[in-house]
Amino acid sequence: MSSLNKQLLSIVQDLNLGEITEIKKLSLLDEIGEALTGRIMLRLLKETPVKKKDLFIQKINEHKEEPDKILLFIDYFVDNADELIDEEIKTYKKELFKAINTKP
Repeated sequence: MSSLNKQLLSIVQDLNLGEITEIKKLSLLDEIGEALTGRIMLRLLKETPVKKKDLFIQKINEHKEEPDKILLFIDYFVDNADELIDEEIKTYKKELFKAINTKP
């Protein structure tokens, strides 16, 4: 299981949603994953050096249905990608918990 998937599961568990069905939990996990992936990609694009940006966008478009492949070449385009991804996950998690008035 990828680090991102583990962190997504952690967010859902921290939400303390014991009362909802597994189907709803999986749906919520998908929605959170989609939102977080979008944020991460925007942040990585923002941090990509100008001379690499066009190729990065091309590769994203070529592999948009294969996120695991995108993860393989992110390090080429963004030097500190892992740090940026972790930072974006933490920021998203704080915002999510603030929005629902609960603490992680």
